[in-house]
Amino acid sequence: MLPTFLHALTAEARASVLSSTRSLQWSRGSLLHHSDDQAEAAYALTSGHVRLYRLGAGAREVTVSVHGQGEVLGMVTLTPGSVYGLYAEAMDDVEALVLGGDNLRSLIRQHPDMAVALTAQVSRQTRTLHERLSQLVFLEVSQRLALALLQLAHESQPDSHGETSSVQIALKGRISHQDLAYVVGSTRETITKLLGDFRGRGLLDLGYRRIVITDVAGLQEAARKPLGA
Repeated sequence: MLPTFLHALTAEARASVLSSTRSLQWSRGSLLHHSDDQAEAAYALTSGHVRLYRLGAGAREVTVSVHGQGEVLGMVTLTPGSVYGLYAEAMDDVEALVLGGDNLRSLIRQHPDMAVALTAQVSRQTRTLHERLSQLVFLEVSQRLALALLQLAHESQPDSHGETSSVQIALKGRISHQDLAYVVGSTRETITKLLGDFRGRGLLDLGYRRIVITDVAGLQEAARKPLGA
């Protein structure tokens, strides 16, 4: 899958970008970059999920955001001499198009529509980050978990056109309880308990790093209203 911003480019600009990139892969748990690395390249995700995090007190990992296919990372590379400022970890098998900062700046000068497309892309991602922060403040963990599972269900049905079906949906990839904790801003222990509650309500079926949603409507209701409310 091509990164989202490429679809907004002219055919000429798109070809120029693709000829200037290299496709790289990372396995689950690998780091795309460290926090203090020089920001020398941007990453356009074509598959998988990447977690951006920083280290807090006592080396505690604090997840800032999670990005999936179609999104871009490392745009700070547009500012020469910058560092990334965050760790970027592959949450599953990840593939990305990598574009060096010098090449990126040159392409933007050559193709003004690329600047517009990238600005729109970053704006969409910023809006998603704002929504995540709002959820952390205003929603209970059970609601955030339900929303995350519904989003993963949507990603597992690429031809759903924004709607998830009423049939069972097996989520793609090997999803651990810790992965979900990173996504919703909670702990693995809390997520394990909530997943058990969801299963007890008939909303999903669980296996080893395998989740099947069995009641989409029920999960949507759980996203609207906390458990026990």
